Amino acid sequence: MPASDTPRLDVSGRAYIVTGAGSGINLAVTRALLDAGCVVSAWDVRKGELAGLDNAKLSFVEIDVRDKAAQVAAAAGVEKAAGGIAGLVVGAGVMTHAPFLELTEEAFDRTLAINLKGAMLSVQAVLPHMRAAKRGSVVMFASTLARTAGPKAADYIASKGGVLGLARTLALELAPEGIRVNTVSPSVVDTPMPRAVYSAETLAERGKATPMGRLLTVEEVADSVLFLLSDDASFVTGQDIRLTGGARLF
Repeated sequence: MPASDTPRLDVSGRAYIVTGAGSGINLAVTRALLDAGCVVSAWDVRKGELAGLDNAKLSFVEIDVRDKAAQVAAAAGVEKAAGGIAGLVVGAGVMTHAPFLELTEEAFDRTLAINLKGAMLSVQAVLPHMRAAKRGSVVMFASTLARTAGPKAADYIASKGGVLGLARTLALELAPEGIRVNTVSPSVVDTPMPRAVYSAETLAERGKATPMGRLLTVEEVADSVLFLLSDDASFVTGQDIRLTGGARLF
């Protein structure tokens, strides 16, 4: 994104937290925030591709979003180091691919614990700091599948439907306090998560089937996230940005 087109983000020194930042979309969000001059605290169970980033404004916290105490401690550390938390991107997520009757309780519980309960715990850890500042923006990731559904993804789709409901509830509850909550629902993106489920040929076919004739890129998702984090979206809350390339107009 050219500098002249950069959204009006908080670059005063307050930090943005991105969960699941070690790869894929959330890595792209982290890079975009750094490119805009923001301070970023990247949370993930491992550094992944973050290990290749050399930026004084980037810090990494090894964390599992299922661990509330660890997130509370990490958020307090960010507050102390950066003097505040400007925004939270709830990106940590997993996906299984199994026919419904082959979906185990363990797999279902893990997906819901990371994708939905983990989102709740991340917001609970960060929210007190935003409340104290009377400002902040939270962006969660849902999915177009949360509305259209699809085979062999019952746990993932259920979790993302829950994220939509959670985000809307929080948006209404927190609006009077100057805190905005929105979601982004991407269609298929060529990242490690869908690559673990679909073949390269299937991904290519999915791209060609969209009206725009290609797959969504991680950079395009990051642009939407940065918009929602920024003051350009100062009156936007409780909304879901659906990145479909013209498919599934609903």
